Amino acid sequence: MAYTFHTNTDPAVLDEFVISSDQNSLFQCSPWARVKNNWDHVLTSVTDESGSTVASALVLIRKMPLGMCLAYVPRGPVMDYRNAELVSFFLNRLKELAKQKHAIALRFDPSLLVRKYPYKERNEEHAGENLDVIERLKSLGAKHKGFTTMIIESTQPRYNAEMDVTPDYRDHLEHKTLKCIRAAEHKGIEVLEGPQYIPEFAKAMHYTEVRKGVALRNEEYFRNMMDVYGDHAICMVTVLDIEKQLKKLEDSIASLEEQLSAEGLKKKQKAALSQQLTNDRNEQKKLLEDRKRESENRIITCGILAVYNDSLMELFYMGNHPDYLRMYSSYLLYAKCLDRCVDLGITHCSFGGIEGTLDDGLTLFKSNWIMNVEEYIGEFNIVLNPLMYKAFDEVYPWLLQTAAKLRSRK
Repeated sequence: MAYTFHTNTDPAVLDEFVISSDQNSLFQCSPWARVKNNWDHVLTSVTDESGSTVASALVLIRKMPLGMCLAYVPRGPVMDYRNAELVSFFLNRLKELAKQKHAIALRFDPSLLVRKYPYKERNEEHAGENLDVIERLKSLGAKHKGFTTMIIESTQPRYNAEMDVTPDYRDHLEHKTLKCIRAAEHKGIEVLEGPQYIPEFAKAMHYTEVRKGVALRNEEYFRNMMDVYGDHAICMVTVLDIEKQLKKLEDSIASLEEQLSAEGLKKKQKAALSQQLTNDRNEQKKLLEDRKRESENRIITCGILAVYNDSLMELFYMGNHPDYLRMYSSYLLYAKCLDRCVDLGITHCSFGGIEGTLDDGLTLFKSNWIMNVEEYIGEFNIVLNPLMYKAFDEVYPWLLQTAAKLRSRK
């Protein structure tokens, strides 16, 4: 088979090919290049003898000192990895492109899984797949980073949380999850949506930065994402109106007291009403304390930013106010995004990277949503400048962490 390599691929052609493939990833569609606007990029593809596109790769170019760079293909390239001839051809062309750019290495992490299983089956044995692909890539000179566990060990997390969304997904949620969604609504949490709420979302993300002691993304970055993806981006924030909720609780408490004073109540009914009354009084006490502490009446309690294409939604960022976790706002926002998946006919919702230990707090939260664990085959590097690459691979991650911590202090 004769193949042709292209370095000026039409973005629409590349996007159509990626989205229609079983390796669909937002990181390999052309808008991602505009999100990563501090990197250069090249839209590459391969066509066969008939002119049909059979492979593609969004190559990001990270400039480095001394005129060097890193060529990186996030969650790609996209191609049939069973086709040995195609894989060899495309990787060799990408390697040549990287050399022309004076890259120290060509880095890539294909959107291929070695395992996928329900979170509840995390302690069971699961057969691996695509292991032959790893060997094929290694035979072509690509160095496999290995089956890394922690997020920090690779450019993209090797472990990912995902949910296969069905129209009746709420019928299959655990009672605890449904209870948290209802609790958020009962506690007066309102959901606001639209690009005009980016400042409020950035504020919610700042709470997470302070809690974790790192600097994440800023308001400018989030605003750019909304501009790039337009109607295919979702920005939601949750708001607590303290005065409004205090009035609601006052009315609820009065109603519950009146119901409890009625005659003929069954023991079970009385117990339920008494419990609700206790809960409302406790919440009223906490809100009165919040009102004394806060300088504003309306509090941003949580925010989420998601992006989607025809068959995939990615929940990119979420931030929580640490003083209002009892409001369960994050549960309400996850439910809103999953409801949007149902409305749009999207069946695959990614919750983002997780630690491979599968026991940290964020993973436990995500596991409330019929979560599947996706284990990707991992990261590969075709090293072109061994000395520079060694310094970059060992020092650069540490520099990024240190810079993030310094930014957070500022």
